[in-house]
Amino acid sequence: MTLSAFRQLVTRHSSQVTTCPVVLLEGRRAISEQDASLARGFANRLSREFVCLRFRSGNAEGSDEAFSAGVAEVDSSRLQVIAPYASHRQKVRYTDALYSSPESLSKVQEAAITEATVAATPRNANVVYKRTGSPRLAAKASYLIRDTMKVIGYSEEFGPPVCGLFYVDLSDPEARGTGHTIRVCRQHGIPVAFQDSWLNWFAP
Repeated sequence: MTLSAFRQLVTRHSSQVTTCPVVLLEGRRAISEQDASLARGFANRLSREFVCLRFRSGNAEGSDEAFSAGVAEVDSSRLQVIAPYASHRQKVRYTDALYSSPESLSKVQEAAITEATVAATPRNANVVYKRTGSPRLAAKASYLIRDTMKVIGYSEEFGPPVCGLFYVDLSDPEARGTGHTIRVCRQHGIPVAFQDSWLNWFAP
């Protein structure tokens, strides 16, 4: 995705909704300090260039934390965070950001997101379907459901994002939880781009 294509995407969605569009900013946990600095700087610049946008992450260490810090440097009230559970990483939260978690879902919404979670990563079906009978599975499933929830949304305030910008392992972009989120995006028609694309958007 080019910057021009991203700008067109944002403009199109801005004309269709009454609330500011949301962009998903996230990625792998294990990133270097240099990568974290690049992600933070990019999120800062994106926030300043596109004042109409809000940004969503999953409250994880690494890429999520770096992206969120970049947005917060500009305006933390434009940051949405969907955590795997309500008390997740409370010590690193932003006062003005908007937080949610799977506990906010109705039974109907949870059922729909559960099915979408399994559709994106079928090998995790047992983890998701059997989570109520095992604390260990419940803990693991909460992260997968959170990742799906970030993409599908569940309310007017937490609707689907217009696209997802990810910091990935370029040799295996669909690995682990980040890969699951990317697959959910693709299954639901949400465009995605990786750092080999978006890091060039504001190059001098």
